Amino acid sequence: MDELITIIVPVYNARGYIDRCIASLTVQTYHALQIILVDDGSTDGSGDVCVAYAGLDERIEVVRRANGGASAARNTGLGRARGAWIAFADADDFVSPYYIEDMYAAAGDGCDMVICRTAWVGDGPDIDIQGSFRRGGGASHITGREACMRNFGKDVYLFNSVWGKLFRARLWEGLRFPEGKIHEDMYVAHALLYRSGGIAIMDAVLYAYVQSGGSVMRCAFTLLRLDVLDAWQEGVRFFSEAGERDLARIAKRAYCSRVFDALHVCKKMVPDEREAMRLLRLRAADAYGDVKPFSFYADCSKSKALAYRIKLFLGRWCPPLYALLFMRGRTYI
Repeated sequence: MDELITIIVPVYNARGYIDRCIASLTVQTYHALQIILVDDGSTDGSGDVCVAYAGLDERIEVVRRANGGASAARNTGLGRARGAWIAFADADDFVSPYYIEDMYAAAGDGCDMVICRTAWVGDGPDIDIQGSFRRGGGASHITGREACMRNFGKDVYLFNSVWGKLFRARLWEGLRFPEGKIHEDMYVAHALLYRSGGIAIMDAVLYAYVQSGGSVMRCAFTLLRLDVLDAWQEGVRFFSEAGERDLARIAKRAYCSRVFDALHVCKKMVPDEREAMRLLRLRAADAYGDVKPFSFYADCSKSKALAYRIKLFLGRWCPPLYALLFMRGRTYI
């Protein structure tokens, strides 16, 4: 008998695209589903659309609540989840009909998390829904600890979202999204990866991330984006408390670099926010003080330690050169 899998979708003023998202979930080739649609205080009729779909498919449960943000909506869904596995989707995105079937099959024995690849598609009436996906290609397997290390490097966008993934439900025990924050996925990513005994990374493209302008993360830069620094700092706290000295060092270096990135972006995008810039400079000084000692690079080879020290030195004392070498015109953190 197939295990029950819960899919959680936070919904807020998604009237223009929620049909597409829900439809892609109801045609899943894996049928043992609990689909939780959390209407987070929508004012555009999105909740009524969800209720209509629930009348057509008994697997759909609609929860209507006062607006509290994506974190609160997801936490509400987690509180009602009955599945042995949990997946997420955003209301403006859509998934392959094989999204759950193929990820569940890839879990095999010993995996606590499965990650599929993502198609980044533009919004509009001409989206090729089925053409966005690709099945097959196999999967690679890594440990949760390896994923933690890769999460601080170039693979950050692979590991730091909750959509496009299948989680064993026990990973969420005692863990919830921080409410009132954006970048909420990043706050919990450290714990989810670390708790995973094994992770399967698929080559298949099964999730479509729609690049529209409606969501908080897809609009113009604001100071809210600085929440990401707290998320990186949460990684430092988590690994320090877990007694993982090497991972804590890596987390501190990543956090320090991100603070320098934020200084550059804020100077370029919101130069008149003087108080925010002052606080960022204080944060940068504290972060650099933590990573300055030579002993802090004991986990690195000599050449890698030197590269880290040069990069962070430039970030602290020569921001224009740091930006030229490491930011390359970026306007995001």
